Amino acid sequence: MSETEINRLALHAVHEALGASFALHAGWRLPETYGDSEDEYARLRSNAVAFDRSDRTRLLLSGTDAATVLGAVFGEAAGELEEGRALRAVALDAGGRIADLALVARTGGIAYIVMGEPGRGAATLSMLEAAVGEGYDVVIQDRTATTCLMGIAGPGAAEAAAQHVNEALPPRLPSMHAAPFEFHGYRALAIRTSSLGEDGFELMVAPPVAEHLLGLLRGAGVAPAGAAAQEIARIEAGVPAFAPDLETGLTPAEAGLSEALGLRPEEPSRLLSALLFEGNATPPVGAPALAGEQVVGELRSCAHSFALDAAAGLAILNLNQSQPGTAITVGGENALVAQKPLYRRRKT
Repeated sequence: MSETEINRLALHAVHEALGASFALHAGWRLPETYGDSEDEYARLRSNAVAFDRSDRTRLLLSGTDAATVLGAVFGEAAGELEEGRALRAVALDAGGRIADLALVARTGGIAYIVMGEPGRGAATLSMLEAAVGEGYDVVIQDRTATTCLMGIAGPGAAEAAAQHVNEALPPRLPSMHAAPFEFHGYRALAIRTSSLGEDGFELMVAPPVAEHLLGLLRGAGVAPAGAAAQEIARIEAGVPAFAPDLETGLTPAEAGLSEALGLRPEEPSRLLSALLFEGNATPPVGAPALAGEQVVGELRSCAHSFALDAAAGLAILNLNQSQPGTAITVGGENALVAQKPLYRRRKT
């Protein structure tokens, strides 16, 4: 990939000034860490962190036929959303494989936002445009380049949002709800959700507002967390990402998403499963998964888990090797198939 093909966040210079080191993820140069990914992860699990999710696509649909178009691509449930509600949905290609995994929210009477996986914006936009029938009243706008998507996550996320973003957000927003709000006189959109196994908020704002918000949160002790800490938490939560988990071509059933997405249950021949390794070594993505000497799948995600003091991963495995407790070898490292999520907060 050439330098001209690499996408940069609108706040790239801001992250650079904060001491971030960068790495490529799905064509985006993202903050990998601000110096200590273990500390960033610990803050996520113990209090709250802020992060920049602006690599995710943001497509705005509006008009009286917006729900029809949305339903044609992301399923009936997406088209039937009540105002102020949000859900996870998948767009499928002609072969029934996942083309995009999106957070869909109805932000107004006939207005919706689709927040899709990094790098999937063009494909999803084409699918939505193809679903527009003759005479439809619908406008589709790509807001990825003109907005930022900032996140707050952790057990202290609600308190941080109330104190430093808008005091009405936590009580106003149950999980998977969306609402417009004002931040220092600017219009913004909040969705209460997190893909990191913690309470959280995703905030769609203009770039100058995002910079101010990040600075305000940092000043209040809510430090930024890079992609490395987020990736560990995502894998521990068992949440697939398009790259690298789904890009090989998985159906919702194979990705283990049918129940969560409210889709008709199907028994697949393979399943995206969680692995917990015996040691800290992290085999590379794409490494074959073995049961004895038989290849039974391949590793799709892997990272060292600070909480579990071991490597954790997601692998696509043959169904009969996907049961928790099954012994697997990947890249010479021993692992066991584990129940999702891998990380569970201890109750006190």
